[in-house]
Amino acid sequence: MKEIKLFDYQEDMKERIEKALRLHRSVMAQMPTGTGKTYLLTAVIDSFVSNHPIERVWIVAHRRELVSQIDETVRKFHSYSASNTPSLLSSVKAMSIQWLMRHYDEIEEEPGMIVIDEAHHALAKTYKEMWERFPNAKFLGLTATPCRLNGKGFTDLFDVLVQSWGVPEFISKGRLATYDFVSIKSDGVTQRLIDSMQKRGADGDYQNKEMDMLLNKKPSIEKLYRSLEEYGKDRKGIVYAINISHAQKITKLYQEHGVKAIAIDSKTPATERQQDIEAFKKGDIQVLVNVDIFSEGFDCPDVEFVQLARPTLSLAKYLQMVGRGLRVAKGKKNCVIIDNVGLYRVFGLPSQVWNWNAMFEGKLKVGKKKETAKEREFFLMSKVQDDIQINPDSEMMMVMSHEELMQSLLYREFVDCNDDFAIIKLPDGKMTVVNRQGEQVIEPGNYYEMKFLRGNILSYRPRRKTVCYYDLLARVVIDEDIHAKDAPKVITINEWEFVEYNGLFRSRTYENFALPYRPSQYDLLNRGHYLIYHNNYSVGSGCQVWYYYEGGDGLMRKDYTESKDVCFLRNDYEHVYWLCAKLYGRNIVVMDSKQDYYMVDSNMKKTYIGCNNPKNEKEDLNVVMPRLGKKYYHEMMLQKKEMEASEMLLLREKSEAGHVELYQAGKKWGVKVDGKVIVPPLYHSIAQPVGAYCAFEQVPRHWGVMTLKGKVIVDAKYEKVEIRDNGIAMVTNITGKTQTINLK
Repeated sequence: MKEIKLFDYQEDMKERIEKALRLHRSVMAQMPTGTGKTYLLTAVIDSFVSNHPIERVWIVAHRRELVSQIDETVRKFHSYSASNTPSLLSSVKAMSIQWLMRHYDEIEEEPGMIVIDEAHHALAKTYKEMWERFPNAKFLGLTATPCRLNGKGFTDLFDVLVQSWGVPEFISKGRLATYDFVSIKSDGVTQRLIDSMQKRGADGDYQNKEMDMLLNKKPSIEKLYRSLEEYGKDRKGIVYAINISHAQKITKLYQEHGVKAIAIDSKTPATERQQDIEAFKKGDIQVLVNVDIFSEGFDCPDVEFVQLARPTLSLAKYLQMVGRGLRVAKGKKNCVIIDNVGLYRVFGLPSQVWNWNAMFEGKLKVGKKKETAKEREFFLMSKVQDDIQINPDSEMMMVMSHEELMQSLLYREFVDCNDDFAIIKLPDGKMTVVNRQGEQVIEPGNYYEMKFLRGNILSYRPRRKTVCYYDLLARVVIDEDIHAKDAPKVITINEWEFVEYNGLFRSRTYENFALPYRPSQYDLLNRGHYLIYHNNYSVGSGCQVWYYYEGGDGLMRKDYTESKDVCFLRNDYEHVYWLCAKLYGRNIVVMDSKQDYYMVDSNMKKTYIGCNNPKNEKEDLNVVMPRLGKKYYHEMMLQKKEMEASEMLLLREKSEAGHVELYQAGKKWGVKVDGKVIVPPLYHSIAQPVGAYCAFEQVPRHWGVMTLKGKVIVDAKYEKVEIRDNGIAMVTNITGKTQTINLK
């Protein structure tokens, strides 16, 4: 017999899966894309059939292509099966779920095990019937991504989840390839177009029609080629397109530039598709442009780049796409992931550690919203890297290079993890907890046990019978050697967290601030980046109070009372402050426990501005506060103007890209942008837009000018209006006199 040789992690998974199947009827197993799930599947089946020679095994997949690939792998291994079990191959059948649903009543045999490949597609109403029809069968589901777009878990089908290593560990041990990750800039036209998408399809993802309307345009496709030329030139790779039309247009443009590209989609004949894939594997074709064909089951390890040209809100789809490039191959140094649709801003990098168990249980929904700038910093596992660019004129930026990636993975023997922290074992056997930046947040030690409680509270035992609790955010011991039933609990009031312990409600800060009663949502004023608690019982805070004088053009005055507003800053787990003033632009001034004053902006940047006992004018709030008040008042006025100018620029770009159209309803005319009515049909006539402006005729021979948002900037009182590209309008009144108006 020729044994199936598995890697160490596959052997470990096989043992854990078999143990789980002895204890449970239904098990789901998770392994990252490119780590050999199908080989593991075959090994588990081989072991099962050897131990249960009269039992049948079914392998069920959601696509015919996957069925063929699985069947080929099974035959490859089992053609060398043990001579004493000649019927081993006949014990295994691969089929699609669609075929099975049509032939349930014709099947007489009853399987001993049903294996479901790509099990994240297992929907309860489609797959549940198998559980009911075959009550004695064991079920094993395999997937790289045990998550659903709607956030629902899999506990309706599977009893338990068995997880393999995380992607960082596979990369650090050379089992998956390193990568360079480049993406579109956050302030670029493409990102703004994607951010404007509102419609959702039946599966909860972006609507195909809206994606097509916004991105299946020549300027967007030309940007795809430029980024490929810049980052993936002469590399072999896969492009993921929106639909068949998009794939064909991309292919045509790439071919015009000398790239050996070919488009493959669901309508490509099977024989032709197989020939194209073989040519790609041999290197005769450089680029495969596809529509959802190579998201799952496609095995070509020497893929050197993956280009994402299709937005998605599905984490599973994202990881399946980028996973095509993370397989290791002889001679392959690394993979370049070219993210032309900003997916890393939604999901983070491929090497992020995901809390699969929470998603499996339906307790964590991912991909519902785009992450904020501060949240993206966490996903990058290092500093925000929007400023790292190779070509300043490019729409693209380098998010993380493979050198930086390897540096971030120096040690990663995970014991357990949640969304913010990981428990790891160091080379010397000691355990500690690290955050996403790799910083240790607790002293390493020979702990008997470590586990996460809800809300980033750590339970650990430095001695066999001692239980300690540690707030990982505030980095402070809450108490030592207490009973589990008295463990601290994290409660959320008005979207702000407190720790409830021993009858007190303490803030999550290293500086202790405790309330003797549970505050209500009305006691707490949540401003997003800071929280105010009005403490009526406080005496002598020492904090000055400053406020804007009504109608004073930024003038600030000092109050004669001391502040009673306790202030907590978002993500500041060290200090408790008092609120001194609210400035324009969401900036605030706070005082700390040393009576030093800081200005805090909405990005949580703190800047020292003064103190209660100033040594000079620069620290004197009587001098500093009036100056700051005026500065931020005028900055807000300027930002308001810049925002209006930015909106006008985006409208101009959309106009030039063909996203603006005039439409008629009855005898009146209006304007649509991206297919959405922006200007209702109110006008007798509207001229073709020029940039962000268009001339309109209110009534016959009465012309004016408005923006593409419908704001009238030149009243309709002119005989003739001509708008020029530089934002200048030439208007002629009824007497024939012509004058120039600067529309900006």
